[in-house]
Parts: sequence; structure tokens; C-alpha cells
Amino acid sequence: MRKKLVLVIIVVIILVVGLVPAFLLFQPKGEVKIGAYYYEWYGISFNNHWVKDDIKGTPFLGYYNSSAPTIADQQILLAKQHGIDFFAVSWIGKGDWIDWDFDDVDQNLRSGLLEAPHLKDFNFCLFYETKLVLDTANQVHKNFTEIFINDMLYAAHQYFANPSYLRVNGRPVLSIYDLPFLYQNLTTPKAESLLNSTRQELLKMGVDVYLIGDVGNQYYSPYPYSMDAVTSYFFSDPKKGWPQILADAEHYYPIWRSEMNSNGTRFIPNAYPGFNNTLNEGATPPWVTLARNETAFKEMLGIALKYTDSNLRIVMITSWNEWMEGTVIEPSMEEGELFLHVVYDAVIVPGLSESAPNPCVWLLIGSGVLGAVIASGIITFYFLKVRKKPQNY
Repeated sequence: MRKKLVLVIIVVIILVVGLVPAFLLFQPKGEVKIGAYYYEWYGISFNNHWVKDDIKGTPFLGYYNSSAPTIADQQILLAKQHGIDFFAVSWIGKGDWIDWDFDDVDQNLRSGLLEAPHLKDFNFCLFYETKLVLDTANQVHKNFTEIFINDMLYAAHQYFANPSYLRVNGRPVLSIYDLPFLYQNLTTPKAESLLNSTRQELLKMGVDVYLIGDVGNQYYSPYPYSMDAVTSYFFSDPKKGWPQILADAEHYYPIWRSEMNSNGTRFIPNAYPGFNNTLNEGATPPWVTLARNETAFKEMLGIALKYTDSNLRIVMITSWNEWMEGTVIEPSMEEGELFLHVVYDAVIVPGLSESAPNPCVWLLIGSGVLGAVIASGIITFYFLKVRKKPQNY
């Protein structure tokens, strides 16, 4: 009996030493959340983008109205099926301070996306269109600071408590577009004061907001003040072409992540399938065109996934449905689900591609297999020997 117990202990040790390390190495490092910028401005009478701008492609869902929950529900289902976890929703605030039907955008969000049945299994957060609101406020001589704070308080009342609202460590996420534009137009002291005041007002409501700042196409953030994380809506310069953009991402993403982490700020890398602003309102010649490229998008997404922040692990895709700039991954009549399949292959079916080339992994796998073989041999030999050994009574 004592010999049998010793043998069992030896077998267990062999299995633990051989198999457990390899098993642990193949455990996921933590789920990466994939977000896509989402626009609910389609079908608004005062600014009908389907008519006003040059649409790059034909939506598979047709020229839809963003206020329809059936449309939003189909978009959510398509996104979920291909590994996208949340939409960062383009938002211009409450919009009741101007007679341009700005509030139609907010109404589309409430009647469309928020009424979609499958939102309960999905997430969303607000992506505040700083440049559009600030430019318009200046144009009609309104106080942007007051508008901004009121919009944030309204967001807390109207959206932050929604069960599907995206949170990081329990804190509701709010993304701010073009943070440099805010600083350059308000000046640094006023911008910092505005962000401080906004946080203080929200804290009075018991809301500790998680701010993500879009800092443009640079590889570091000169404006990380008061931001919990930084990202780039459109990393690098599309005029550089795909080879240089991909080289920039591979070179600068780890540097950017390291620089931000050094001051306690998180980093969110970005990927996109192409860009084209031809004939868009506000864009002037020469137009900028970066051809849509499945292979390049796959590579850029792979780079982004490789350099996610270990403490946040979010990657943003530009965009779900910005049809005017040709950055969409939403299905089209021309391309079907081509770019969604790239996301699916990168996120849902990553395989062992990242671990396979590592010799240490293969060594541990080999030791695990060898340990199992040795253990099986010992057990077989032992029991065969015991069965043949004469028994003494």
C-alpha cells in the first residue's frame, strides 16, 4: 500500500510539472474589448448625410434612418457576431441650445440604439463631438464651457445609469473627440479648468467618469491632463500610404503605450480599413484617399491587438458606419462582410498564432507530453508487475 501511494504521488508530480506550466501559458491574458465608432445621424432632416455628402459604398441595410430600433438591432447583432463589444456613439450633447435641430441626433440615439432589443447583450458609450459643438457655439456666440458641462450632466442623468453603458472599473466611459482642438481654442489653462469643473460637478452627482481623450494622429499625447486614457480616432496620416502607416503603428504604438503608462494614463490603439474625404462638406481639394485594403486592415488590427494596454485592453476601430469618409466596416453591397470577417478572424478565432513561434512554449508542451507518457508507462508497468506477482496470504 505504501509503495502504491508513493507511486501515485510521483505520477501526480510529473503531471503537474509537465502539464500545468504549458496549460497556464495558453490561458488568455484577459479579454480584449473591441469598440467601433458609431454614427446615429442618418435620417436627420437638417443634415441628411445620405444626400449631402459623397457616400463611399452602398449600405447593405439600405439608406437607413438611425432612429429606427430595428436598424440599430441588426447592427448590434452583426457587430456581436464578429467580435465587436461596444459602439462609441458620436454625440453632440443635448442640443437644445440652438435652433438647428441639434437635438435630433440625441433623439435618434434614444429612439434607435437604446430601444434595440439586443442592446442588453451589448455596450455603448458616448463619443463627444468637441469640434462640432465648439465651432457651432462660437458661430452663434454661445458659451461653450456652459454647454459642455450641461451636456456632461445630461449624459449622467440620461445615459450613464443604463445597464448597457460601458464602464471601466465601474466608472462610466466618456470619449472626447479632438482633445488638441479643445486646448488650442480654449487655451491650456481654460481647458484644464473646464475638465476639472466637469469632474467636480459629476462627482457631486456621485459619478466618477472615465475620460478617454482622442489626441489626433500623433504618437504621444501632449494633452493627457485629466484623461484616464488616450487614443487616436485616426492614427498617422493617410497621405503617407499603407506601408508607412503600418510602420508607424508598429514603431510608435509601444512607445506611446509606455509613455502614457509612465504617468498613469492608459493607451488605446486604433485600426481602420481606409479613408476617403472626396467631395465631403468642409473638405477641400486636394482630396485625401487611402484605398480600402483588407490585408492592411488585418495587419493594423493585429498590431493594435499586440500593443493593447495590459491594464485596459481596449482596441478602437474607425469606424462602424462613417460612410462619408470610407472608414466603414458595416456590411455593404459592394464588399459584403469582408472587413467584419477580418475582425472576426483576429478576435474570435485567434488560434495559437501568437504563441506557436515561441520555443519555450514548445518545450513546455513537449515536457508535458513526455511527462504524461512516462506516467502512463510507470502505471502500466506497475500494475502488470503486480498482477503477475504471486500473492502471499
